[in-house]
Amino acid sequence: MCTGFIYKGNDVIFGYNFDLTDGAWDFGVYPRKDMFFVGIKVNGRLYKTHGVNGNGQFGCLPYMNAPEYGAYRRGGRRLDLLVNDYIGGKLDYDDALAAIQARPLVNAPGANLHALFGDAQGRMLLAEPGLGWREMREKYAAVTNFPLLLPSEKLNPALGGWYGVERRQTVCGLLEQAGENMGLEEAMEILRAARLTDGAPTRVSFAYSMRERAVLYALKEENWQPRRITLETTKG
Repeated sequence: MCTGFIYKGNDVIFGYNFDLTDGAWDFGVYPRKDMFFVGIKVNGRLYKTHGVNGNGQFGCLPYMNAPEYGAYRRGGRRLDLLVNDYIGGKLDYDDALAAIQARPLVNAPGANLHALFGDAQGRMLLAEPGLGWREMREKYAAVTNFPLLLPSEKLNPALGGWYGVERRQTVCGLLEQAGENMGLEEAMEILRAARLTDGAPTRVSFAYSMRERAVLYALKEENWQPRRITLETTKG
């Protein structure tokens, strides 16, 4: 599960809900001086999977419930590693786009994922292994768990409950109504509207304002009491 969005008004706003079933991954929340991210440990290695850095580089890596696309193979560009390096500031938006264009995207072994990238200028990039990529030119972008680059008639009805179509419709509807001055508090309310309580409940909600260089985040285990941090410029 999971829901992410980017909104461009008088500010550039990023938002994300991290949803997870009990015990599925060894995850943590990492508020650092120059970045904020949700990280997942696999075989002792920490991967930055959803977050933003002090340069305004946002990346998220939700499940893409289309397992027949983008299986891992040697020679491909692993999407999870690209997101990790982008949040970490090792790559900027142009680097990420060039990397996606240079080699076919693949998933990590045994995973099926897609990604939404954003930057301080409000540029937005969707990447889906096995399906391709697209720069989004609209006022906002939103992603849940179904492939946006696959025609809707090709979606598998058996996976409908895990696609998150209704969550995306909820978020898009609220973004359509948002004004030019939408800020962090409004972004958190949108995330609240898309939050899950059953199955794969939302564990972390966070939003970032480029103008304020600040993150608001709330955790399930802390009864959704938001915290605020300001990020310094990231040195990759």
